[in-house]
Amino acid sequence: MFSNQQIETLPKHQTIQFQPLADNAIWHVQLNWLLFYVPLMAVIIAVRHFNPAVSEAIATPWLLVLPLLVILSMVYNLYSIRAKGVAVREHDIAFKRGLIWQQITLLPISRVQHTEIHRGPIERKLGLATLRLYSAGGMSADLHISGLTDEQCNDVRQFVQSYGDNTTTQDNELADE
Repeated sequence: MFSNQQIETLPKHQTIQFQPLADNAIWHVQLNWLLFYVPLMAVIIAVRHFNPAVSEAIATPWLLVLPLLVILSMVYNLYSIRAKGVAVREHDIAFKRGLIWQQITLLPISRVQHTEIHRGPIERKLGLATLRLYSAGGMSADLHISGLTDEQCNDVRQFVQSYGDNTTTQDNELADE
């Protein structure tokens, strides 16, 4: 028979020791943002050059505001990367992110269906990779950790893939005792 009793005392929250992302992670984020801002500024400069009527109304204010946005986003990215961290524990993986709105995601390893390692051209050049962990029933990644070294990604992936083997072995050993 099903029962759902009220819990009187909650277990104490355990402090998680997060490891920072790789040192090159900041370069990856900054280069990605520059690849967005530089072409945008080039288009605005081209419009300003070829259409003087538009330049006074639109292009000139944007050319003044856009560099300020670039600087602010670069500073924000610097602090945001430092606020991120990952922790691989015995039965779960934790990822924290967010500077203003902070979030900690815990994914039990037993729920992971499959993993992917993604390496774009900038990530390959910097020796970084992105680890994507999928749980059963979802089409998108439940946990997406970018900024890890390629070696860290492979180590975590191997740990996750061998988790079922380790728990099965431990369960069999307990049953034998």
